[in-house]
Order: sequence, then C-alpha cells, then structure tokens
Amino acid sequence: MKKYLFFLLIGLIALGCSTDDDATDAVFVLYNQTYCSDPWESIDDNRELVDKISTYFASENIAISNLKIDDKGTPEACFGCGCLTGKRIILKVNKNDLDAIMAYGFQEYK
Repeated sequence: MKKYLFFLLIGLIALGCSTDDDATDAVFVLYNQTYCSDPWESIDDNRELVDKISTYFASENIAISNLKIDDKGTPEACFGCGCLTGKRIILKVNKNDLDAIMAYGFQEYK
C-alpha cells in the first residue's frame, strides 16, 4: 500500500510541475512616462501611479499584470507635457491585448 501511495505522490508532483502554457501568451511592454501627456493622471508617488495605471487599463478592458516602475529611463531637460520624466512603466499584457496597449505608446520589452 505504501508503494502505491509513493507512486501516487510522485505522479501528483509531476503534474504540478508541468509547464504553464498560458505563460507564453503574455509579453512585457514598456512605456516612458511623460510629465503630463499620459492618458492616466501623472503622479510622482510610484504606488499611487501603479494604482492609477491599473485602474485606467481595467476601465479600458485591458488586463495587465506585473506592473513595475523604475527610474532607468532618460529624463529630458524640458518640462513640457510631452517631455520624458525618466520613469519607465513596465508591465505584462496578454498577446491578444498587445495591439491595444501599443496604441497608448507602449512597446514590446525583452
């Protein structure tokens, strides 16, 4: 009986470790934040910005995940609305929503 339980346990573990087919259906995208031309409200606090972006794309029916903000972009010396702040918005989106999110200025990020 212990032998069967052992093989059953090994089988369940093997099934649990199978590859996730849905993982290949998502891609990372990147957006360089502007001072005030973004479709969501520009906010300095990254936590609030994450909430604003998440809420915005939920209202647009674009599912996003793994949203991160970093300061690794190149800020521009101007302060016009279209000038870049140096913040980069990186997130994951389903391949089916790639064209929709690229219409907002995102680009594929690898």
